Amino acid sequence: MAFMRQRPEIRLSRKQKKQAMKIVKTRTEAAHKIERARMILLSCEGKGVSEIARILSTNRPKVERTLNKVLEFGFDSALEDLPRSGRNRRITDDARQWLTSLACQKPKQLGYPHEMWTQSLLAQHARDNCCSAGFPAFSKIGKSTVSKILAKSDIHPHKIQYYLERRDPEFDEKMSEVLFLYKEVELLREEGSADGMDKIAVVSYDEKPGVQAINTTAPDLLPEPGKHPCISRDHEYERLGTISVLAGIDLMSGFVHYRLEERHRSREFVDFLKDINKHYSAVDRIKILLDNHSAHISKETREYLASVPNRFDFTFTPKHASWLNIVECFFSKMARSILRGIRVASKDELKKRISKYFDDLNKAPVPFRWSYKMDEIA
Repeated sequence: MAFMRQRPEIRLSRKQKKQAMKIVKTRTEAAHKIERARMILLSCEGKGVSEIARILSTNRPKVERTLNKVLEFGFDSALEDLPRSGRNRRITDDARQWLTSLACQKPKQLGYPHEMWTQSLLAQHARDNCCSAGFPAFSKIGKSTVSKILAKSDIHPHKIQYYLERRDPEFDEKMSEVLFLYKEVELLREEGSADGMDKIAVVSYDEKPGVQAINTTAPDLLPEPGKHPCISRDHEYERLGTISVLAGIDLMSGFVHYRLEERHRSREFVDFLKDINKHYSAVDRIKILLDNHSAHISKETREYLASVPNRFDFTFTPKHASWLNIVECFFSKMARSILRGIRVASKDELKKRISKYFDDLNKAPVPFRWSYKMDEIA
């Protein structure tokens, strides 16, 4: 009487079982990998091959292949496809490296008008120049092969990822000055020092130029069940001009000082300084955090500062680092709230609506708090 050979029991470590369960629950893994992980887990639960095939609506040979691979090659290898026999690679490593080196150059360096490669353009260049470069295997290369080769090297010449270059040689020193100012505000706020707050005012200031007054050319269609799930707007619009928002946040109280101007020159900045000078008449010194805009250091500005000696103390953010100014967070919130999709009939209406936005905020001001690298400041 012949007996069937019994397959050894599959045992997984706690780590492997946890990994298999994670794969089964994920939505991003390949379908075949999820199916194999489920087969292995069901086998560990004592289910037979036929039962596993029935549960997963598959066939017995597929289940047997997976379980045999676990026993022969291990858990990790069983989840992946094993290497198959086939013809040797036509494209050598040197050829791949040559294609990758092309992708690491700008097309304009090779005589094209393009700023960036497209996969079609790179494939065409490879086909035209492969023989002279000694890589004839690329004579019929298509953009899909280009994509696969570049993906393996993690090269994406058709994309741009922006970075921020430090252009100020004194960046660290200036950043420390900004952070020390934030730390000073934090300490005064924690101590609740009325004397300190009465003697010093700290304002984070900046301009938001080019706020557009845009009018619609047809009425907006408001949401209506069964017709318009969202606001429907005609794609045409009318430009009515721009205004500049000059704003400064009192870092102690959260109160926002503002002016709405046609431009943002030195005279408008001086007018803003005069406003806060008047507002803080009982304060000994006003500290202002601001960027390196020319209006902040112009002759007209210096003349005004000389007329009120020892009244203002400017702290400048490093060049090309206005993100260190906390008022930029306020402007970002403003752009995502009141200015998002705004339409007005005139510039005066735009000014009135922005003024009301500021006035509403100032009814219950909330102090802004800076957290980046504050734990590094003693």
